[in-house]
Amino acid sequence: MKFVKIQSKFALLESRQLRYLFIARTISILGDMLTPVALAFAVLSFSNSASSLGIVLAARALPSILLMLFGGVVGDRYPRRTIMIISNMVGFMSQGLIGALLIMGEATVWNVALLSAIRGATGSFFNPASTGAIAQVAPPGKKQEAFALFAIAANIAEIAGPVLAGITLVFIEPGWLIIADAFTFVISAILIVACGSLGNPIKIIKRSVITEISEGFQYVVKQRWLSIIIISSCIFQFFLLSSLNVLGPIVANQHLGGAPAWAMIATALGLGSIAGSFLVMFYKPKRPLLTGFWVLLIGSGPTLLLLAIPAPTEIIIVSEFISGFAISFFSTLEATTIAKLVPNNLLSRVDSINRFGSMSLKPLGMAIIGPVSMLISVQNTLIIAGVITLLAVAWPLTLTSIRELGLEDEGEENKQVSI
Repeated sequence: MKFVKIQSKFALLESRQLRYLFIARTISILGDMLTPVALAFAVLSFSNSASSLGIVLAARALPSILLMLFGGVVGDRYPRRTIMIISNMVGFMSQGLIGALLIMGEATVWNVALLSAIRGATGSFFNPASTGAIAQVAPPGKKQEAFALFAIAANIAEIAGPVLAGITLVFIEPGWLIIADAFTFVISAILIVACGSLGNPIKIIKRSVITEISEGFQYVVKQRWLSIIIISSCIFQFFLLSSLNVLGPIVANQHLGGAPAWAMIATALGLGSIAGSFLVMFYKPKRPLLTGFWVLLIGSGPTLLLLAIPAPTEIIIVSEFISGFAISFFSTLEATTIAKLVPNNLLSRVDSINRFGSMSLKPLGMAIIGPVSMLISVQNTLIIAGVITLLAVAWPLTLTSIRELGLEDEGEENKQVSI
């Protein structure tokens, strides 16, 4: 265990590159958190249809998953700074057009869905490149602190964004708020330009996209600890996150007092995430994945089981705070481990494969969890999902690849391991 002084962690931002990248990411995420609320009210205002809103949200989500592997290849082929700038400018144009169509009264489900799909696709390129850039500019031996700092900012933005959107929409139309989000991409792009070089992957021969994706998969399979993380996360998201997002509001509506109770539960999750990211800035376990999975085991299953009872709202709020803490704590240790041990020329591809593998079954889970709960009851579905989630997190703790994987305190960056 290693606890260090708080001020030394925030000294990371003395690096101009890291500071500008940090501000750029934070502004962009805050803008993104404004959009779902504004877009939901906007679509309902001109369509008055939940199905239309579902089409728009699905149009934004699917391209980000389908193009993720390709985005990883691009991040390992070309300068990551350039990729992030282009992604931001495309995001500016797509969001700006949505806002303009809404203001002019020309918005339809299909043109908003198309532009939302373009916006969703940009994340497939921005995120893998961004992960590589953070790893590249973090000071030697400070990758964990850097990723934790970015996670704290993202978690705060995820809480503040919807609240800010709700307040702002009292005074302005959704279209203007979406245009405001568009300009966050411009600010982000300017800051990334000011960062200077963010590292260029060393690639001598550019091969086909399929070959390079295959190379990334071969590396992931060879590194058993990576394969284990992805499989565990895939099961985790399929069962826990799908059940929580779909069945949680139903339980809240029927037994806990409705939307206000669920809003408090969701806020507790966000606050726990901030706390988890904050702690991991100062605590460096020798075996990060072992520690991370133990913490995740404590926080992963209880909420689903408590919803199945259902327990009092106050207890579920505490459980979600712990869950948010555990998920954020684990995610930061996971990102640090990948950034330290995966070679730089494979980092964007490995990041995209990790994201794709973890998220690929989540849409399916959200689609089928409702019908399943109608067949076997909401309570039984929550219990089964909670138990499987706990098993998915406990399983890696039995494996040598996870238990014995360690990191050096300083200077052991981007070396390749084979376990």
